[in-house]
Amino acid sequence: METKEMNLEGYAHSEGVEVKVSAARVNITILLYLFFFVVGAVVLFNYIWGDGSSYGAGYELGNIARLQALSVKGAIIMALCCLVYTLLQYGLLYWFTGKDRRALHWNTDWKSLGFLVKKPLLLKYYRIALLTPFVLIGLLPFIHGLCTGNDVCFFIGVFCIVGSGADCYYFWKLRSFNGNDKIVDGDESLSATIIKNSY
Repeated sequence: METKEMNLEGYAHSEGVEVKVSAARVNITILLYLFFFVVGAVVLFNYIWGDGSSYGAGYELGNIARLQALSVKGAIIMALCCLVYTLLQYGLLYWFTGKDRRALHWNTDWKSLGFLVKKPLLLKYYRIALLTPFVLIGLLPFIHGLCTGNDVCFFIGVFCIVGSGADCYYFWKLRSFNGNDKIVDGDESLSATIIKNSY
C-alpha cells in the first residue's frame, strides 16, 4: 500500500492552474440538454421513419422510448454502452500515458465514474480521450440509426451522446488552454491542474 502511495506522490505537481467544474452546473446543463436533444431527436426520427401524422406522433414517441429504454434489452444495451465507454476511455488514457497503469486511478463519486490521470499528460491527448467515446459510440451510431431507420442503433447513439455530456462540457471548459500544456486530474472527477508549458 505504501509503495502505491509513493508512486502516486511522484506524479503530484503543486504548480499550475486549478480547473474545477461545478457538478450542479453540469447536471443542470445536462438535464436541459437531455430534454431538448432527446425529445427533438426522437421526434425527428419518428417524423422521418414513423407514419408522420401529428395524431400518432405522441404515441410513437412514447412507444419508442418505452420499448427501448424500459425493456430488458434496453437495460442490457445501456449497461454495455457504459462498459464500452469506460473501457474505450481507459484504453486511450492507458496508451497516451505510455502504458503506465499506475498513472490511472479509478474514481467513483456522485458526479461521475471513470479513470483519473495522475501522471502529467498532454492536454491534446486528454481531449482526444474525452471526445473519442462521444464520436465513436455516440454520434456515429446516432447518425447511422437516423439515416437507416435502425431504432436500436439510434437508441445507442442517443444514450451515449447524453451519457458523454459531462465529458463534452469538461472539454469545453478546457478549450482555453494550449494543447501542449499538461493536465493532472484532481482527487475528484471534473477537477484538474493544468501545468503550463514553458514556451
